[in-house]
Amino acid sequence: MNIRRVKQGASITFYNGFYMIIFGAFFMFFSGFNMKYNFKAISQLWGFFSRYNSDIAHLFVLLNILLGIMLVSNGIVISYLSDYIYKRKEKFTWVILFLSGIISWAGILTLFILIRNFILIVIGFIGWASFIFGMLLPIKYYLEKDYREY
Repeated sequence: MNIRRVKQGASITFYNGFYMIIFGAFFMFFSGFNMKYNFKAISQLWGFFSRYNSDIAHLFVLLNILLGIMLVSNGIVISYLSDYIYKRKEKFTWVILFLSGIISWAGILTLFILIRNFILIVIGFIGWASFIFGMLLPIKYYLEKDYREY
């Protein structure tokens, strides 16, 4: 019963890693859309900003692309660790995945809340919620698992 939940949770977090990879690709390829939406408070702000301060505007776009690269690399790590958990069911790997995933998804969600980009908040919340669900599904197995003391 608990082994099945471990496999289900690992599968959910595995697909969550792919979700993060797709999310990162969205950031890399649609950076212009993200910049216009991030500067939506004044509709013409991004146009003026990119025209008169093109060097600084280019840095914002590069930062957006760099965030996409970070999301892709985090997605690869989450997928790899989830696959490892699916095969071996080790507690230490689960703890590493739990901490790294919580830190990365919570940081991403906090960033999007501070930017006030509603589309990215919704996408980030879906990723965060699916990761939490996938990690909390097998928690009973890992809490009851006995290990030898050295």
